[in-house]
Amino acid sequence: MISSLNQAWHKAAWSSGLSLLLHCTFFWMVAAASFSGYIGKWGLRDNTARFNLEAMLDATADRPFVYRQLLPLIANAADRALPGRLKFQVAAKLNPSKVYVKTYGAAKPAVSFRYVVVYYLSFLSLLASLLLLHRIALDAGMGRLAAIIAPTVLSLAFPYMQTLGGYFYDTAELMFFCLAYWLVSRKHIAWFFAILVPATLNKESFLFFIVTLLPLLLAGYPRRKAVGIAAAAVLVSGLVNVAVKLQFAHAGGSPVEVHLADNLAGYLSAQTYGQMELTYGIMGPRQAFALTLVLIATVFVRGWRASPQEVRQHILLAAAINLPLFALFAAAGELRNLSLMFVGFAILIGKALEAEPARQAP
Repeated sequence: MISSLNQAWHKAAWSSGLSLLLHCTFFWMVAAASFSGYIGKWGLRDNTARFNLEAMLDATADRPFVYRQLLPLIANAADRALPGRLKFQVAAKLNPSKVYVKTYGAAKPAVSFRYVVVYYLSFLSLLASLLLLHRIALDAGMGRLAAIIAPTVLSLAFPYMQTLGGYFYDTAELMFFCLAYWLVSRKHIAWFFAILVPATLNKESFLFFIVTLLPLLLAGYPRRKAVGIAAAAVLVSGLVNVAVKLQFAHAGGSPVEVHLADNLAGYLSAQTYGQMELTYGIMGPRQAFALTLVLIATVFVRGWRASPQEVRQHILLAAAINLPLFALFAAAGELRNLSLMFVGFAILIGKALEAEPARQAP
């Protein structure tokens, strides 16, 4: 009896380990393709003095970019901790400037190692996002195939959404959103609180994402406890946000960049909906391209009713917060700034793929 149980356990463990290996391998390739599209398009903004990676590493970038300090802090800590010979070998072996013209800053000896650290942390953040989105999709009742395709579609679409700019902290932002969503949905609240500081250090948008998790908290806890958890998390993230802003109060730029007037003019112009640009080296949509908006609307229509109630509530709350912020502070059609909705949208993608087409009456 015990021998049979041991054999069954080892067989299940082997099968589970093999499945994990296959999933990691597949998502590694997807993440690599997506990240390559982003880096080929934008690099790490080496050609922009006010917020290029070197300025971010030295904390001399303009506000609000200088607030996004998590990956630079990790890279600077690694630079101080590791011996020079090892840093030289890592920088020489993994330097992206050998492949991507727009990462020429990585060739500078003063920043090459730290550049490589941020580069790979940004890539690994995207990979972790895909693995987390896969688990989130399965928890949402998605079939196994759709739970693989949905994160893949979102990832490969990511460089298209990084129009007008792409930044190394975009992928870490997505990872923390996915991680927070998964931890809250699984009721791992202690771990959720453990990521509040690094998530907010990466980008201040995490403060707003916490509020969008309230439907998940209400689904798992009594109302008073759910609201208390959300309020406490907002307080912690808010204090970190205030501390960072005070730290860099004398930096150039301003705490936010207001684009409301540009947006009003942009969305009233037909030109906004027909622009194109190179992504993955091939001509494709730019900003609020008309067909892109049609595809987004199609996903919402097909996936909405099939999604769990707490997912729909999460998306509605994210939209209620994100769309006004998008209108005020994002450039016209800068879809990457709809990031509060990305986790929910990934679920909608999977549900839309599984939705049966409406049958016509005979």
